[in-house]
Amino acid sequence: MPSSNFIRSCRLGLWTTALSTVLAANVLAADIDAEKLFQDNCATCHGAHRQGFIAPALTKERLQSSPAALRSMIMNGVGGTLMPPWVGRLSDPQIRALASYIKTSAPQPVDFTADQMRASLSVLVDEKTLPSKPTYAIDKMDDLMAVMVRGRYAKAPESKTVFFDGKTNRMVGEVPTGNASHVLDYHPKNERWAYVKTDQAEVYKIDLYSMQAVRKIKTGLNGPGLAVSSDGKYVMASSFVPPRAVILDSDTLEVVKVLDLQGVDPDGKNVRSEGGSVTASPYGPYLILALERAGQVWIIETDKPDLPVTKITDVGRHLHDSFVSKDGRYYMVASYADNKIVAIDLKEKKVVRDIQAGCQPHVGGGSIFRQGDKYLGVGTNIGQCDRGNVVTIWDMKDFSVVKQVPVAGPTESPAAHPNAPYVAVDIVGTGPEASQIQFIDKKTLEVAKTIEVGGHAYFPEYTADGRYLYVSAGYSGDKLIVLDSKTLEKVAEHKLQAPGGIFSHARPRFLTRGLEQNF
Repeated sequence: MPSSNFIRSCRLGLWTTALSTVLAANVLAADIDAEKLFQDNCATCHGAHRQGFIAPALTKERLQSSPAALRSMIMNGVGGTLMPPWVGRLSDPQIRALASYIKTSAPQPVDFTADQMRASLSVLVDEKTLPSKPTYAIDKMDDLMAVMVRGRYAKAPESKTVFFDGKTNRMVGEVPTGNASHVLDYHPKNERWAYVKTDQAEVYKIDLYSMQAVRKIKTGLNGPGLAVSSDGKYVMASSFVPPRAVILDSDTLEVVKVLDLQGVDPDGKNVRSEGGSVTASPYGPYLILALERAGQVWIIETDKPDLPVTKITDVGRHLHDSFVSKDGRYYMVASYADNKIVAIDLKEKKVVRDIQAGCQPHVGGGSIFRQGDKYLGVGTNIGQCDRGNVVTIWDMKDFSVVKQVPVAGPTESPAAHPNAPYVAVDIVGTGPEASQIQFIDKKTLEVAKTIEVGGHAYFPEYTADGRYLYVSAGYSGDKLIVLDSKTLEKVAEHKLQAPGGIFSHARPRFLTRGLEQNF
């Protein structure tokens, strides 16, 4: 039987070993560049300035959890969100260093200048070597459906844009983006080009015939805003970090004009403002930018020298996503903090009406559908509504509310198509309803059916002919679901790692989802 001295000696040895391990881990953590670690792994979602982007801010003022709880959160992830478990991907010293850095240090100022933008431009493929037609079988390019695949860690080989044939629902190509792809717009005049923007503000020019990225430029540090002008000459990208927008030549991606985003907000404060949604309209032709915090809408005239800017002020507090009317004359933008959607006349360049829209309205990429001789706009609510969650439907002629349709939870992105009987809305809260898509009958304006998609169901998009509806089942779902638009039966499923936004190649021809083709 071992002596008590022997047992005490063993215990002391174990305690000493454990202490040595902790001290060694702390020494290693001290040698780690935590700022670089954050920028490499966390900034894509939480913002390069740590003030939040598609995920919450990470500042010591906001975080009330203990260092141990924060470390556990990083290790294990957060269920029901895009936050994955980092244990095994980062070492324990790295996780400790990150937790300490986030908990104890103040965010540092960050910037990305126009000169840095210009220096980041790179040519990836000689366009003279590109094929003259698609290298895969497809009836017409409008059938293409693009899916933004974030990848679970948002900055990995799994981050890419994947393309499907919307007639056969087969994958026809994929383009790696390195960082989480967020938004895509197609060239309205040349079917072979598309432009993808990542959450780290990189813009790729993509050749859809060969499924290759041919050029790339970094336009900031974070920010999803992107649109191609209706004449196809320019690409505009807006940034959250830093608060700027840039207009690029669509052929070369060279910088044409840089806009510093600053102005007096509706409360009289002069603020620097994140760049919100960018929308193109053929009416002017215009590129239209929403300034998130300044509550302003800037209209850029793309057919005039120097691309002059008209600024509409006092639009609303925290402007976000937007879309345009059937003829492109009216611009609809969600004002988060005012619980309204604002209609702006691009001809008169002024606000014409506020549409009361439940709580924290969201319009996604926009949807309009026809009911008899009327065109009706659709607005969703991404916030938790005290008086119940609704989808707001209004008359696009006088902007009067026609109906507020009760739905199962917060909603983000409505989708409509002339050949489909339903407006599809994604339920995007944190409860069990987040796996659902609800379908509003265009005749009765009532929810006709609810479909369980699995995972976190969002970003529905109809194919060019309206026969199918594509839905991302992200977070834990990791799949793309394809539904028959009339029967709502599942017809296909594809495994993808954290799929996000879906974009039909036909969308520029419809101008706004749900309309007849305009050109």
